[in-house]
Amino acid sequence: MWLAPHAWNDPLWQELNPRTDNKKLLQDMGSSIRRYLIDEFHFHHVPTISAGSLVLDLGGNRTGKRGLFDIEQYNFEVIYANLSRVKKPDVQSNASHLPFSEAAFDAVICSELLEHVPYPPDVLREMFRVLRKKGTLLICVPFLIRIHGDPYDYARYTDYYWSETLKAAGFSGLLIEKQGSFWCVLTDMLREVVLRKTTGGGLLSKSWPKMFMERIISLAKVKAIAWDDSSHDPNKNQYSGFTTGFGIKAIKE
Repeated sequence: MWLAPHAWNDPLWQELNPRTDNKKLLQDMGSSIRRYLIDEFHFHHVPTISAGSLVLDLGGNRTGKRGLFDIEQYNFEVIYANLSRVKKPDVQSNASHLPFSEAAFDAVICSELLEHVPYPPDVLREMFRVLRKKGTLLICVPFLIRIHGDPYDYARYTDYYWSETLKAAGFSGLLIEKQGSFWCVLTDMLREVVLRKTTGGGLLSKSWPKMFMERIISLAKVKAIAWDDSSHDPNKNQYSGFTTGFGIKAIKE
């Protein structure tokens, strides 16, 4: 199974991911399981936002998107706000001081941003302020992944923290999903090692060893997601304290 040349035709793969447009992220050595799970969270929850909605993509990239999810493919009016001009936002702004009026947006998406702010409650309160009543907030935040600057990386928080902090900001109807568990975390760590080894100029950078290792990691990604999906019961899963991060949905009542 591990070395099957046509892994993507495997029944396990078809059961795991009937959405074929996102499987490229699992085949690509440059993409992590984390990125795949972020995209899947958005693919699942963004369609619940009403067509024609005014959506704030806070910290999002207008161009050079890292995954395959693209909010531009939906029938929304999207406003991008980002501190960095490189990301080509509609509005350059600090996330904790948004230049928008109260109740301006039907939905806010904030993906992989909150680890880069020193005090997340300030940003959550601003997102609550600019959301309309019954508005939807979608957040993705990392947990067990490497430190990365953009320009700085401040912290990792548990699901308990996000639950309490979102409630304190005024949100309700919370849905907090763990994005992978032990096997996804482990496989993403191994992917980082192999990626460096296959691009570092050594033996594994040669054509055949590189292709071999890339196939191993691609198959490991599929297996890791399946194994974690089969171990959801925290009372039976000794690895339940591990996750790549969280996908969060909240409502402004």
